[in-house]
Amino acid sequence: MTGYVAPTRDQVAAVLRRIPTPALRRAFFEGLRNPLWLAPLAREGAFAKPPSNDVGADDYWPEIDYVIRSSAAAPKTAVDILLTLSESRNSWIRRAVFAVGAQVPASEAARLKPLLKKWLATGFGWRTDPRDMASFTVNLLNGGERKAGEWVANVLFRPGSLGATAHEPILRDYWYASELPRVVTALGPESLPLVLGWLVQYENGTSQPDGWSLSRPSIGESSDSHQTVEDALIDASRDLSVQRLQAGTLDTVDVLLSVRIMLARRIAMYAVREAIVTSTTGTPQESSVVELGTRLLLDPSSMNEQCRIEYAQLAQAVAARSPSSLKSLKQTIDRGPDMSSTELRSRLARDGDVTDRELDTRVAEFLDHWKHAWLSAIGAESLPPQLRVALADLDAQYGMVERPLRPPIEVISWTGPSSPRTHDELGMMAPAELMSHLESWQDTGDGWGPKPSHEGQRRELTSLITSNPERIAGVHDLVTRLRPIYLRAILSGWEAASKAGLELDWHQVLTTTGDVLAHPIESDFPPQGGRFDDDPDFSGAKGAAIDLLEELVKPEAKIPPTGASNAAELLISAASDEAAWHDYASRAGESGMDPLTLSLNWQWPTIVRGLAALVCHGRTTAWSEASRSALRTELDRPDPWGASRAVIGEHLGRLLNADELWTEQNLTFLFGSAEGLDRNQQVALSTALAIHHYHRALYSLLAPSMVAALDSAEPVADGWPQPNSSPVQRIGEWAIKAIIFGDATPSDAVFRAFFSTTDPDTRGGALGHIGWEMMHATEVSESIRDEFARLWDERIDHVKLNTVDVAELRQFYWVIKSGKFCPEWWLPRLNTILAFGSNVDAERFMIGKELAAAADSDPHGAFHALTQLLSTTGARRMAAYELSRNAVPVVLARAIKAGDPQLETRATKLLNELGAAGDFGLAQRVEMAARGELSQADVEE
Repeated sequence: MTGYVAPTRDQVAAVLRRIPTPALRRAFFEGLRNPLWLAPLAREGAFAKPPSNDVGADDYWPEIDYVIRSSAAAPKTAVDILLTLSESRNSWIRRAVFAVGAQVPASEAARLKPLLKKWLATGFGWRTDPRDMASFTVNLLNGGERKAGEWVANVLFRPGSLGATAHEPILRDYWYASELPRVVTALGPESLPLVLGWLVQYENGTSQPDGWSLSRPSIGESSDSHQTVEDALIDASRDLSVQRLQAGTLDTVDVLLSVRIMLARRIAMYAVREAIVTSTTGTPQESSVVELGTRLLLDPSSMNEQCRIEYAQLAQAVAARSPSSLKSLKQTIDRGPDMSSTELRSRLARDGDVTDRELDTRVAEFLDHWKHAWLSAIGAESLPPQLRVALADLDAQYGMVERPLRPPIEVISWTGPSSPRTHDELGMMAPAELMSHLESWQDTGDGWGPKPSHEGQRRELTSLITSNPERIAGVHDLVTRLRPIYLRAILSGWEAASKAGLELDWHQVLTTTGDVLAHPIESDFPPQGGRFDDDPDFSGAKGAAIDLLEELVKPEAKIPPTGASNAAELLISAASDEAAWHDYASRAGESGMDPLTLSLNWQWPTIVRGLAALVCHGRTTAWSEASRSALRTELDRPDPWGASRAVIGEHLGRLLNADELWTEQNLTFLFGSAEGLDRNQQVALSTALAIHHYHRALYSLLAPSMVAALDSAEPVADGWPQPNSSPVQRIGEWAIKAIIFGDATPSDAVFRAFFSTTDPDTRGGALGHIGWEMMHATEVSESIRDEFARLWDERIDHVKLNTVDVAELRQFYWVIKSGKFCPEWWLPRLNTILAFGSNVDAERFMIGKELAAAADSDPHGAFHALTQLLSTTGARRMAAYELSRNAVPVVLARAIKAGDPQLETRATKLLNELGAAGDFGLAQRVEMAARGELSQADVEE
């Protein structure tokens, strides 16, 4: 920090007095480079008032960028400041936590973990740079904070970690694939079980066949240049497995096979093959990995068509080092594919009237072709003598197999459109030269094949303008000079650049936008190339112009006041154009999109979205009255698909904050009333409930509409469908929160209607989701917890009198999993619910850790729950896998040592039954738990 001087307290106070406005604070903090000001400013409270937490607020806070810049020089102070901001929902602050954590010492970065835990339920902010997320994780791992680093890595890279669908992680595909390798490198080879667990979670969350991926027919490499989450996890698991085996960690194969998915077996084969190839001849390491490879090759489970490529390559490697190891391969091949004779005959009997002789012929031919494919894949030079003869006979009978290592399933893809000039070549041109090129280049192709096209060049141009909007600075008359496809590219590039906070030439931007909107739909340029290689008219450019305006009129947009007024005028004027509405009304329904998604992809609802944004500026703007009038005019139009009402539902909170009078005056028109709701009002209501968190004011406003929705005989139209939920369930969630937050009493009309008119599954879904939210909450007040507990007791009493409603209790496991309720409360209720025969036991894998913890204080209750959860033979067979590793032995050990002879006898009996069902090491683990060698800390999630 050479050259920097710490300020005095008086200097800091004087500066803070002189920067009372946001503009002055921004100028000061963006220009401040001296890190020695950080601590004095903090002491004077400069970082104590982050932007508002109001619904929709996400204001830029220049102070936080100064914290980031200074954190390397003053790490402890920077972290201390961030820890005071845990209640803020501002995405700039959440971005800063990762940026700071990536560059301060790991010991300081680890102190940020409580912030991340607190924000698990609300996310880490859409502005957060994925590279900072990964760098933060690597910093922790490499800096000696491994426990914290593994926790962060698990949150960021485990699919479904923040409650998304089971196979979706926090990071998008590109960033996931880009950043996972360096995180895995920092984790090291010992992290294979962790990373493999992520892959298993992803595979279990998808619907594709076990072990098979159309995009990944070979473990060795992906066939697609665009890596997916699955690709990245396969690569990581594969590389870690290879590293471990090359280092002599021979239990790697057992780790991979223990997860019981075929994809892991394929990875094991690949890794062992690599270890054999790279081992030194004649060493113990070579013998060990050859033995592992032989074991895999002779395992009948490996004879699965999905494994053929990896199997053949492993066989070749084993044969090259130890041909005698394959002497038993003939017996394995002769067993045939990994399916029973009955199953094979059933599959081949595709004609109902096939005779036994015809079926025998089919089976023989199938087995011949199967054997031919596998022997050809291994190759004659790697086969034992008998199989080499068998391959020669099959070649003579059927001809040689072409491309024997070809994947069982292949996908042939067509490359995307290409550009006559690359991004870098376009970027090297001066503005005038770039314009001349765009004006003069002609597509002479026939639209067939990957030849350069206007569409390919549009994509490169969009990318260029996004990152370098000044590349066309000073150029005028764009609309008369360029094809509409290039105008679309420029407008889209400006939109993206504006979102990124880049400075634009506002006169050029707004003039060009206005010219595009004023231009007739017809283009003066005949389209060239194939159907999708050029824009035939101005519809695409006009849509891009509306998208740009919708971005520029948002309250948070960084645009000068004059520019904002001009953008507002253009958008209000564009709303009077009937063409956009006619196009939407006649064609949007064909897409199959939900209303909210439609509103983001069609021009007319985008106009409505922009008008709503204008109203959200409040009543003090020059366009206030005109925007309200235009918005109401558009909402008066018939909307057959509901997109405009989805926009209103999405913006309800902002509209209420900005113009409470207008919103309340139009509430019945937009959201209906207790008398009923039409479809569009249902869309507005359901979207509002899906977008917004529960809020007392919104609940009060929407309560009549919610009652009417519950009374509806038809399903409520869903503006934005959510996984495992429905509009009616979301109404129930809001009603439950109103009760437990103390905003309503049990006589509340919505609450009473929900629990008296909906089916048990829907009621159970609402109750369960509240429990899930509590699990993700850092803290739940005692009053809220106790009210929720009281409600559960009421619902359990209800089911005692109405056992047909038992499904209402099916998601009690979320209450247990939340960690907000003591075992003394939930364990007796769990046993009561299990006695009803509900489906709680179907989710037994969720509560193993909690059940084991409860056994310390109530071994009788925990054992009783365990016996109910394992009441069937199938459940007992899977206990070691479904009830969390080490949970069962802890519960049994506590029961055996409880001092109750009857309980000890029952626990010993169950121990023997579970051992007979296949858990052969259970008795040993129970003894370890009894001796204290296996404790609650060893019970995994």
